[in-house]
Amino acid sequence: MRVTSGMMFKGYLKNLNTNLSSMNKLQIQMASGKRITRPSDDPIGVISSMQTRVKLYKSEQYKTNVDKALTWLEQTESSVLELNEIIKTAYEKAVYMSNDFLSTSDKSATAEEIGQLRDHVITIGNAKSGDKYIFGGYNVTSPPFVVDGTGGILYNGYDLTDALNPALLAEDAASIEYEIGFDVTMAISTTGTQLFGMGDNNVYSVLNDFYNALKNDASADEISQYIEKLQDCQTRVMSVDASVGGRTNRLELIQNRFEDDVLMYKAIQSNIEDVDQAEAIMNYKMAEFVYMAALQIGQNLVQASLINFLK
Repeated sequence: MRVTSGMMFKGYLKNLNTNLSSMNKLQIQMASGKRITRPSDDPIGVISSMQTRVKLYKSEQYKTNVDKALTWLEQTESSVLELNEIIKTAYEKAVYMSNDFLSTSDKSATAEEIGQLRDHVITIGNAKSGDKYIFGGYNVTSPPFVVDGTGGILYNGYDLTDALNPALLAEDAASIEYEIGFDVTMAISTTGTQLFGMGDNNVYSVLNDFYNALKNDASADEISQYIEKLQDCQTRVMSVDASVGGRTNRLELIQNRFEDDVLMYKAIQSNIEDVDQAEAIMNYKMAEFVYMAALQIGQNLVQASLINFLK
């Protein structure tokens, strides 16, 4: 087969464009830092990258849920400990006031202190995490605890002293759950009924009755009855604190695991997608040398013209 000048030119231009495309690809890799810029660069790598991205997204989302749950539990624990301090103070007052030598004015002054503690209990029960009420169960938009016109306490609209009310019992079981893993959920909220208790011996009612007893100049024997009631309240509150602490510890372990998973998947993604800059620069210099050499060869190839032949 006769090789013509046209065939030589076509072959030369084809190889020149191939070298130029190789340089362009390496330039894009160095500029973007990515080895894969289109699916055709590495089809298998693209599939692995997509799978890794999905796992990374899920791990980051679960980690976000765990972070939010931990924030909720930390604020819950803070409120629980604050309530415990109030009960502890009231208990100390009950022990001190259960003495016959105290005067009516002493009891009246102490009653004012107990009244302030009682009112602050409502503030704790209506604590918020962000814009959500912590102890309202499924009700996170409005204050769960309200004192009615008669001085009684309502929880989500139900009388907290009515421990046999089915609706109140349903509220007791209404706990918000967070998804903290694949098919893994955890109840992270504590209801107000669990914190305060239900029936006549809930925290608010005990403090309110203690306040009224002091106001009415109750005897030392009558006042001493509140010592045991306050102890029972404190036992319940500390049980809630233990439950919150246990869930917090578990979430911290899960949080550490997801942090490790996120780092691992990012490393895998980087190994698949990112380019080795040193290698890319070396390959680019080689491609550039080949391209420049091709241009020099091309000068010799295309220098012949009609004028040259006429000479």
